[in-house]
Amino acid sequence: MDPDVRQALRQAAGAENYRDAPAERLLYASDATGELHPPQAVVRAVDEAQVRRVLAACTRQRVPVVPRGSGSGLTGGALAVAGGVVLDLAGLNRILALNAADHTATVQPGVITADLQAAAEQAGLFYPPDPASVGFSTIGGNVAENAGGLRAVKYGVTRDYVLGLKAALMDGRVFVSGASTFKSVVGYDLTRLLVGSEGTLAVLLEITLRLLPRPESKATVSGIFSDMDQATAAVQALLMSGIIPTAVELMDQRTLRAVEEFAGLGLPPQARAMVLADVDGAPEVVARQAADLAGILAKRGADTVEAAHDPRAAERLWRARRAAGPAVNRLATRKLNEDIVVPLGRLGEMTARLCRVEQERGIVLAAFGHAGDGNLHVNVMFEPHQEEAAHQAVSDIFAHTLALGGSLSGEHGVGIRKLGYVGAEMDPVALELMRGLKAVFDPLNLLNPGKLLPPA
Repeated sequence: MDPDVRQALRQAAGAENYRDAPAERLLYASDATGELHPPQAVVRAVDEAQVRRVLAACTRQRVPVVPRGSGSGLTGGALAVAGGVVLDLAGLNRILALNAADHTATVQPGVITADLQAAAEQAGLFYPPDPASVGFSTIGGNVAENAGGLRAVKYGVTRDYVLGLKAALMDGRVFVSGASTFKSVVGYDLTRLLVGSEGTLAVLLEITLRLLPRPESKATVSGIFSDMDQATAAVQALLMSGIIPTAVELMDQRTLRAVEEFAGLGLPPQARAMVLADVDGAPEVVARQAADLAGILAKRGADTVEAAHDPRAAERLWRARRAAGPAVNRLATRKLNEDIVVPLGRLGEMTARLCRVEQERGIVLAAFGHAGDGNLHVNVMFEPHQEEAAHQAVSDIFAHTLALGGSLSGEHGVGIRKLGYVGAEMDPVALELMRGLKAVFDPLNLLNPGKLLPPA
C-alpha cells in the first residue's frame, strides 16, 4: 500500500486499530468458502465516528472497503476480491437496548445471533431467525445476507424482523431508515433495500429488530421413509394440513447414510429420506398438532414415526439434522454448497432432477434443508480430478431450479460464488435498476465491489 494512503488510514482508524502485517491480513483473507483473498489492510471498527472517518479516508484515497462480521458466509461476500481494506465490525457487539414493552431490540452489527436470542429469552421474548451459524454469525452479517434458518416456515427470515437501521455511506455520511414501530410507510423502504444487500450499499452501525412473545411449548415429529417421493408428498401434506409448523426439514438418502457413519444414530439402512417437523404454541394446541402431524407422516408412508414433547427427546430427533453438515463433508475432499429454492409444489420434481444430475455427471450429491419453504442445501461432493464435472453439475442444478420457477439462492446470498449466474435469473430491466441504485449509494464502486451484481 502506498505510504501516504497507509498513513491516512492509520490516522483515520487510530494506529492501534490498523493492521497490515502479512499474518493479520491472512487472518481476514478467507471465509467459509475456503477461498483466499488477502486484503491490503485490516481496520478494527470501534465506534461510529471512527467508521465514518475510515470510510471518508478510503473514499478520498480510492481504497475499496469490505465490511466483515464473523466471516461465516458461504458465498464469499466478506472477501477482499478487489484488495483494499477489510472493516472488521465484530467488535461493535453491544445490545444497545432491549425494550420488552415495545417488543424491540437495538443492537450493533457485531452482536452474535445466539446472544441476542438469549437476551430476548431472559425478557420473556423471542428472536425467531435461526441460521445454522447462530452460535457464531453476527446480526450484521445476518442482515447483509438476509439469513433464514430452520424456523423460516412459520416465522420468516431476517428481513421480517428488521424495523430500522442506522448506516454509513462510503463517503462517511450516516443516515437512519425505518422506525422503532411495527408499521411505517413514510418514504421509500430503504431498510428492506439494505437487508440482503451484502454490504454493497452501506455499512450497518445499528439495527432495530422486532421481537415476539416466547412460545409456551414446542414438540418435534419425525418420519423415516424408504421412498423419497413419499417423503416429498408427506411434506406437501404437512403444509396443506392447516397447521403452520415452525420448521419442516428434509434429508435425502446420501445425507442419512453419511450421518449414520458420522454419528451412529441407529438410522435404518433402508432409509431414503427423513422428514422433521416442529410445532410451537400453547401446550394443548402443540400436543394436538404434533399428533396430527405424526398421523400425516404415517398415512403418507413413513416406516417409522416418532413424536417428542420434551426438549431432551426433541434434541435426540434433531441430532441427525444437526449432524448433516459435518457428516456430508466426509463424502469427498471437495465441496460446492448451493442453496437453491423451488416453489413448494415442485419439491418432489426437484429432488428427482437432482438424482439425474448425479447420474449424468458421475459425482456425489447430498441434499438436505428447509423443505417447508422449498429451500434445499445441495452439496456437490467431488475429488480434485472431478472439478469440471462438479461445476457442470452446479450449472445443471441451477438450470433445473430456474426451469421449475425457483431461485438460485435462498439464504446464502450471491457473493462471488454465484455472481456469474445472476443474469440467468434476474430480469434485465430490474438488474439495470439495481446497478443504478448501487451508483446512487456508492458512485465510486468502493464498497464491497465485485459482489452481488455482475458488471454490465
